[in-house]
Amino acid sequence: MGVLSRLRSLWSNLFHRREVEAALNDELRAYVDLLAADYERNGMSPPEARRAALVASGGIEQVKESTRDAWVGESIATAARTLRHAARSLRRSPVYVITAVLTLAIGIGGATALFTIVKGSLLRPLPAVADPDRLVSAEPVRGSTGLYDFSYADFVDFRAQARSLSGLALYDGTSMGFHTGEDAGHVWVSYVTGDFFSVLEIHPVAGRLLDSVDAAPHSPAPVAVVCYDFAHSHFGTPTRAVGQTIRLDGYSLVIVGVAPPGFIGAMATHPMQVWIPLTILGAVMRYPMPLESRSAVSGRIVGRLAPAASVDDARRELTVIAARLAATYPEDRGRGVRVYRGAGMTIDERVAASRMPRLLAAAVALLLVIACANVASLSIVRASARRRELATRLALGASRASLVGRLVTEHALLAAAAALVGIALAWFLVHWSAMVGTIVAMDGMDLTLDWRVLALAIGASLLTMLIVSIAPALEIGRVAPSTVLKDGAGAGRRRSRGQRALVIVQISASLVLLLSSTVVFGAVRRALATNIGFDPQGLSTIFPEDRDEGVDSTRQVAFYRAVLARARGVPQIAAAGFASAVPPTPWEEPSTVYRRGEEPPPGASLPGTGPAAFHVYVDKIYPGALAAIGVSFLRGRDVTSSDDDHAPPVAIVSRRAADELWPHENPIGKYVVGITPRVGRVPMRVIGVVGDVRYSGITAEPAATIYLPYSQHMDFGTLTLVLRGRGRRIVPDSIVRSILPASSLPSTDPVSTPQTSRIAGQLKPQRRASAWLGAVGAIALLLAAIGLYGIIAQSVQQRTRELAVRSALGASPRKLLGLTLSDGVKLTTFGITLGVLGTAVSVRVLRSMFTALDFVDPRACAAAVVVLAAVAVAASYLPARRASRIAVMDILRND
Repeated sequence: MGVLSRLRSLWSNLFHRREVEAALNDELRAYVDLLAADYERNGMSPPEARRAALVASGGIEQVKESTRDAWVGESIATAARTLRHAARSLRRSPVYVITAVLTLAIGIGGATALFTIVKGSLLRPLPAVADPDRLVSAEPVRGSTGLYDFSYADFVDFRAQARSLSGLALYDGTSMGFHTGEDAGHVWVSYVTGDFFSVLEIHPVAGRLLDSVDAAPHSPAPVAVVCYDFAHSHFGTPTRAVGQTIRLDGYSLVIVGVAPPGFIGAMATHPMQVWIPLTILGAVMRYPMPLESRSAVSGRIVGRLAPAASVDDARRELTVIAARLAATYPEDRGRGVRVYRGAGMTIDERVAASRMPRLLAAAVALLLVIACANVASLSIVRASARRRELATRLALGASRASLVGRLVTEHALLAAAAALVGIALAWFLVHWSAMVGTIVAMDGMDLTLDWRVLALAIGASLLTMLIVSIAPALEIGRVAPSTVLKDGAGAGRRRSRGQRALVIVQISASLVLLLSSTVVFGAVRRALATNIGFDPQGLSTIFPEDRDEGVDSTRQVAFYRAVLARARGVPQIAAAGFASAVPPTPWEEPSTVYRRGEEPPPGASLPGTGPAAFHVYVDKIYPGALAAIGVSFLRGRDVTSSDDDHAPPVAIVSRRAADELWPHENPIGKYVVGITPRVGRVPMRVIGVVGDVRYSGITAEPAATIYLPYSQHMDFGTLTLVLRGRGRRIVPDSIVRSILPASSLPSTDPVSTPQTSRIAGQLKPQRRASAWLGAVGAIALLLAAIGLYGIIAQSVQQRTRELAVRSALGASPRKLLGLTLSDGVKLTTFGITLGVLGTAVSVRVLRSMFTALDFVDPRACAAAVVVLAAVAVAASYLPARRASRIAVMDILRND
């Protein structure tokens, strides 16, 4: 048969089936008629001739079947018929179909949405960067301990000697106050070397980017590059932003270019808004930048691999260079380098960021297990009810293969429907989360569905459906159809141990999710209730600047004094002050200090290591700042206006700093020396001790902190105004505007930021994790209830005859209710026991992520167990109640 003939035959067999069947009937009828006529001519009567013709033909239906098997495209038609029959069969069980599809869809959609969000927020590559997989990052180490940053001098040597990298750049970031014409506020600024943008292969949307001329060590240009959103928000368009002046901490710079949309710099966890030359940072922040010193830290290193180089090549080469520098320069002695693929996070940050994906991965895996176990349990219940139907088909001649094919087709349809609904659900969850802002923590997130996770979830669902479709048919095939047909109800007497195990798994997994979410919720609640060292209620911060006074430190101090004088005369303001850092403040740079008499000799550098060196955080304050922040004094006094540049240098230390520097001694009157090159080696007398403050975050441990009068260290830059309202109320913006010059504030509201909102922002990861765990736990609880209901309902169906006999022998409805309900209680007890053991393991994982998980509230955990047990018992009660009302005579009569 030619190709065209086969195609015509295929078309007719698929789309003109009735005509083809009619032609086959006519042909077979004509053949039988001719054969019967021959028999009649041989002397047979018409009925005998007809019967002999049918026998000789081999049976009309059998001939039809063999003929159809030879038709082109018959396998397709058979598959289509099987699909239609499967659809009709599923249509007769709408509750089962809806439950199974939604259960699997929740597992598929939830898993895909969670991983998509996690990938987009924590594991994403740097946005707008060309070929980010070719980037590598390096960080200095001493032994196995990571250091803070590279020095500029070390970076220059790495850049000059590295051959496996086509380019190398140094960068870091900080927070500064800014003013641009009508607007003012706070902005994240990244200071970079001139090759930063070329290493990342970034191209401007307007103007130009920084280059080596702008970042020349001895004559840096006062220029800046801003991000696309900043240019759009403050200047209208990127083109209008080019050539404008921006003031950072009072220092004027000219905007020469605008970065492309989505670009946030080289720090994935901290989006930058402005980029300036690293070599001009000293002028902006008004302290000398010793670029030639190998003890002065400057930033992080990012590089791009050469075309033929690998990460291992870069790691080996930079390790050799670091060893060479350590042998040449005393400051680098004992220092190595650690190299890893990518940019945007240090290794420690990557470890911290990977904890959330692992946590959510475990939760999603449990949810998927529960969903699949639930569908398997429901499918076994339905297959048990269909045992009579399947046995009847076997008795009528159907093969075991055909039964397996029918069941596989039905469950394949369910899995396909669940996959479609799951994809839609995942898309909705991801985009809904982005709209409401509860999940999106950073700009430029990639919220494209993770198809690998989606394929994995769909594959798990298909595998589950395949297993639960084959098992019933194989079980029926092992049993004689006559044995099954003798059962009046059609249900097997033997209970499914596998199904009961599935329900136990569901209950235990649900309890793990419930208890885990309860534990995380408790951690967030305790973090909010923890003594963070200051009172955030009623506390707000403003970033003002007297733009008319330039950058002169003396006039800046006069500006601060004038603002505080006006603020202290306002009844609604309980306290006011200025500080360089207000908790919670990330990225405070540790400084090295020494006890007097233990500092390096004059002329020696401050290496920042050794038994005599102590690392502390430094906060420059103006009188009244500590009272405004709400830091408690333990002994000594606060700084006053008399602690100016004409008075002996003084300092206030935190309790932890005092314990580290002078354990078991009174620190008042002691001297501390050497606060980085900004301060020099002038000894400062300790005049007070305050309580510890959680500066880095309210869930982080308090760090050793030293507070210095700003008037004695006026080389830091502008400060933050701290206001505390009376009655723990936020000071209204109208009052803030009345105490500050109009030129120092933005033209639009709001002008202040409540510290409570900053604290809430720091808890977003924990809140997000607990919210998702709670949602997953609630879904798992619902799925477990459905699964338990199914197993108890099946148990009642399987024990119908037994319960009827018990009732006929005098068992009361209450006894039947208790007998049936006990099955659900047993399963729940086993599941809860395994769930408690599983939770003990999950808490270990959670403790690695949340520092506040040092204590697990037993009352909250007990409440979660009670909730699960109550839901499980309620799911068992309905079928048990139905069993207690069984119609004894009807059952026995049918039997």
